[in-house]
Amino acid sequence: ENMNVHTIHGRLTRAPELTKGDEQNKDRVNFTVAVDRRFGDETDFFDVVMFGKRAGVIAKYFGKGSEIAVTGEGQIRTYEGKDGVKRKAYSIVASEFDFCGSKRTESSETTSEEVWTAQEEDIPF
Repeated sequence: ENMNVHTIHGRLTRAPELTKGDEQNKDRVNFTVAVDRRFGDETDFFDVVMFGKRAGVIAKYFGKGSEIAVTGEGQIRTYEGKDGVKRKAYSIVASEFDFCGSKRTESSETTSEEVWTAQEEDIPF
């Protein structure tokens, strides 16, 4: 069996961008995660997309600089740039994510992990 599983752990480079779906399309969130390499001073940047109810959770509880762990499938899509040159874009289509660290939410003294635990039971997936 083929395997295409990617797990990354890093920080969001900007606020997540949520696109609300309709009856035919699920909600979608896009964000980029910066991951420092183990050796050296280099950082890799991964574009990530997640669909469904979890997309709204990410948009609500994560912001620029938030620490996150993401697991999903890597996908490469080909597109034509404005200059007519074919290009490839790589992204991770997330299926799972986890809060990391103990950053406090802006509205209370509750940790993001405690917020997720409270929200998790309400999300049917």
